[in-house]
Amino acid sequence: MPSSNAFTPFGPDSQVQTIDQMTVENDPAQVSVYGRLDITRDRAGLDNARALAVLLNAVVARLEAEPALPDHAQVAPRTHPMTNPFT
Repeated sequence: MPSSNAFTPFGPDSQVQTIDQMTVENDPAQVSVYGRLDITRDRAGLDNARALAVLLNAVVARLEAEPALPDHAQVAPRTHPMTNPFT
């Protein structure tokens, strides 16, 4: 089930929204979607599908509102530094 906080795509604050096992991370440069979301043929599946539609519609609306949207954005890859446990 999604959280109740409003998701603002490409907003100034980092936000994380979850729907079942799917995570959507937000930052000013990109929106990242990962994980798994099963949309089952029941009320829970309908709730998941609606929550996903709300998130994606917000992303599409924000992108469509950009006056000079480039063909390809220059986004630095995300890295999560980890300490090697074997050294």
